[in-house]
Amino acid sequence: MLGYGSIFEARGSSYNDATRLCPDARARERELLIERLAPRAHHRVCDAPAGGGYLAEGLAERTPPARIICIDPSRRFVRGVDAAFTRIVAPLEALPLADDSVDRVGSLAGLHHLERKGDFLGEAFRVLAPGGRIAVADVLAGSPVAGFLNDTVDRFTETGHAGIFLEPGELTQRLEAAGFVDVSEKLERYEWCFPDVELLLRYCKLLFGLVKADLHRVRAELERHLGVEVGGSGARLPWSLVYACATKPDDALA
Repeated sequence: MLGYGSIFEARGSSYNDATRLCPDARARERELLIERLAPRAHHRVCDAPAGGGYLAEGLAERTPPARIICIDPSRRFVRGVDAAFTRIVAPLEALPLADDSVDRVGSLAGLHHLERKGDFLGEAFRVLAPGGRIAVADVLAGSPVAGFLNDTVDRFTETGHAGIFLEPGELTQRLEAAGFVDVSEKLERYEWCFPDVELLLRYCKLLFGLVKADLHRVRAELERHLGVEVGGSGARLPWSLVYACATKPDDALA
């Protein structure tokens, strides 16, 4: 199985092209994570894996923290991150940050590429200051999203896709094992929103790197796994992720 870094060295630029094509399509997905992070203006926030900086941009638009640090294993992906943010290429299991050095850690839809999820969460605990907060969102095993990724994306990309998805309650268990408290976990269902169907299809083709499928095939695959909703306000793609947030105890030692 290709690791995160190898996958997005191959298709990180296409992913970033999709975000530029329709930057607000996944706005609800991002906002659900930012709400759980509850950032403040004086905070130092780590976004990992940062991808092309989608979460970081949302943080900067909403309540600009004092510093946003974008960490990603893929050099090509990090090149798409706005230079206003700190950009670092590094493995998620060894974050190049000092103990107790950030106030928030956010992770949006990247951990299903990671085998050693517990190592990342342990690193997040280490770099968070006491009282700091983590929020994570990723794909639930057995969900329609999981089926789409490990079937359609696996078959129609150059890299394949073998996501290691989260079981119900797994994030809670892993966060508690890392030392976090006040853990909450919830499956959130929402929609990706577009002005029309053609833009929805072009976006998904780019975002997932579906180079082996034309737009007709992309729509057929989306309909098969997820359904495409079309109405007077545009086109929508049902989506879901499991979200969890937790706090590092005030008396914790990294």
